[in-house]
Amino acid sequence: MRTFGKTIRTGMAAALLLAGLTTGVQGFVPGGGGSLGGGVRDAVQIKGKVLCAGCGLEEVQKAQPNEHQLYELMHRRGQVVMKVSFVNDTQMWGRFMWPPWVWVRAKDRVFQQLMAEENLLKEVEITGLLNNSRTLDIFKVTIRG
Repeated sequence: MRTFGKTIRTGMAAALLLAGLTTGVQGFVPGGGGSLGGGVRDAVQIKGKVLCAGCGLEEVQKAQPNEHQLYELMHRRGQVVMKVSFVNDTQMWGRFMWPPWVWVRAKDRVFQQLMAEENLLKEVEITGLLNNSRTLDIFKVTIRG
C-alpha cells in the first residue's frame, strides 16, 4: 500500500511539472498563437487602392493583366479587389496570402467604406488582425485623398 501511494505522488508531481513546463513554453511561441483554432497574429497595416467593388479577382486580372499584388477581400456583404502597395509585415503576409484572397470580418459600416464607389482608386489604409484561418479582422479603414 505504501508503494502505491508513493507511485501516485510521484506521478502527480511529474504531471504538475510537465504542466508547468508546457505553460512556460507556450509563452514563447512566435506570433502569439498556435496553428490550431485560428490563432491570432500581430496587428497588420495594409495600404493600397480598391480597384473594384462587387467583382471578383479573376475579372480584374482579365481586365488588367499587368497589375500585380491584387487581393480579393470577401465579406458577408460583398467583396472588393484591392491592389496592395504596402504591408507592415511582408513575411507574414506572404505566408498567409496565397492564394490571393481572404475572408474579412468587420462591422458592416467599416467594410462599406471599402465598397463605396466614391472611394474607388483612392489610397486606403486598413488596420486589423490576420488569423491563421485566413481571416482578416478589420478594425479601422482610413481613406486618403
